[in-house]
Amino acid sequence: MRVHSIEAIAIDIPLAKNFGGSTYAVRKRSTVITRLRTEDGLMSEVYNGDNRDSGQEIVRLIREELGPLIKGFDIFEGERIWSKLFALTFANRDRKTLLEAIACVDCAVWDAVGKATGRSVGDLLGGFTDKVPIISIGGYYMEGKTLADIGREMETYRRAGMAGCKFKVGGLSPQADAQRVEAARKAAGPDFILAVDANRGWTADWPFISPALSSRSAYAGSRNPAIGTMTRRKWPA
Repeated sequence: MRVHSIEAIAIDIPLAKNFGGSTYAVRKRSTVITRLRTEDGLMSEVYNGDNRDSGQEIVRLIREELGPLIKGFDIFEGERIWSKLFALTFANRDRKTLLEAIACVDCAVWDAVGKATGRSVGDLLGGFTDKVPIISIGGYYMEGKTLADIGREMETYRRAGMAGCKFKVGGLSPQADAQRVEAARKAAGPDFILAVDANRGWTADWPFISPALSSRSAYAGSRNPAIGTMTRRKWPA
């Protein structure tokens, strides 16, 4: 089964509320839908990412560069397709956006293989279970949101079957955020995974913060803007 064509569509959905973190705003949700068609008429369809700034550029890359490059390739040559596309990243260009576009095509290829063989991508990747724990993202800062509201939010996630929540911190003082996390932990219970995500909102004095949260959470991410990348520390429960 050979690749006939690939098309992509960027979608933006405005939100009624801001679902941002301590250092950013989220006023819309965005994704890219990628469709791959084979010469036999099979079509895969996937959606990827939440790039709120470069969706149209990702679509352009897929349509004008990546799609034509792999036209005629067998969909079962996944590694060859990936290598062909990844070679483009060695040029002096915006690698981040290009890699996001490559990921869209790669996922579309995997979906096509799954449909061609009648198997899930999980099976193709060697998966051995059909159940995995998932966590939500919550604890967003909203005007008028109380500690009781946070508690009810965590209870809602538990009822929905979530194993935990990545909880937003870093937008208030460490003491205020500790109270918010404590309310979340009290409502969710001791076996609920609670990860705090500061979105780089904490400064270099983060060791002062950890004692306030160590008995209330399990993980912290994106602490220090000076570090520049996702960092994590596991605290004992």
